[in-house]
Amino acid sequence: MKWIGGVFTFSFILFMSSWFAQSAIANSSTDFVVKMAETKSAQSLKSSGTASTPLPSQLTIPKLHIKAFIKGMGLTNQGEMSVPDNGHDVAWFKLGARPGEEGNAVIAGHVDDQKGPAIFYHLDKLTKGDEIFVTDQQGDQLTFVVTNKASYPRDSAPIREIFGPTFQHQLNLITCTGTFDHKQKTHERRLVIYTSLRSEKTADVSH
Repeated sequence: MKWIGGVFTFSFILFMSSWFAQSAIANSSTDFVVKMAETKSAQSLKSSGTASTPLPSQLTIPKLHIKAFIKGMGLTNQGEMSVPDNGHDVAWFKLGARPGEEGNAVIAGHVDDQKGPAIFYHLDKLTKGDEIFVTDQQGDQLTFVVTNKASYPRDSAPIREIFGPTFQHQLNLITCTGTFDHKQKTHERRLVIYTSLRSEKTADVSH
């Protein structure tokens, strides 16, 4: 679904080598148009051997009073990122790294939609040191800490830095920002919140 009032489309092409297809470079996010040369390879690699691993289910940002359901999103047949059909859920690009894994995991949400402000409307208020929590289906919780934030023109974001491989355990949150371009039906800039994993907490299942 394309939001008339809040599309945030990163138009970029990821021509991946086979090595990148086995790493986190295949990351993308909601409403981000992804053109990848090895989509099917990335999908098969990410789906093999991970069926028993619990998926991320909830994103919590206390400073912004956010508790959002996380939807794992893949690609359409056209190589475009599938998007949430509402403004209150967020999407994790399931062909990339999972939150907590080595690599750049990516979660995105709408800044607005036809109804007005959406889940990431106040994302720009996050600052260095703020905490972000990701809870999986078993109740295990990951704590991430904001390390940096940046705004980029929509056509010149540092794709490798945001989506590429890394030995660190990182989570990047993405949304639109800047003036809305009515001709292009998208905002002029992209906001990226960079975070790093601080700790992991296993759910108490003794009760």
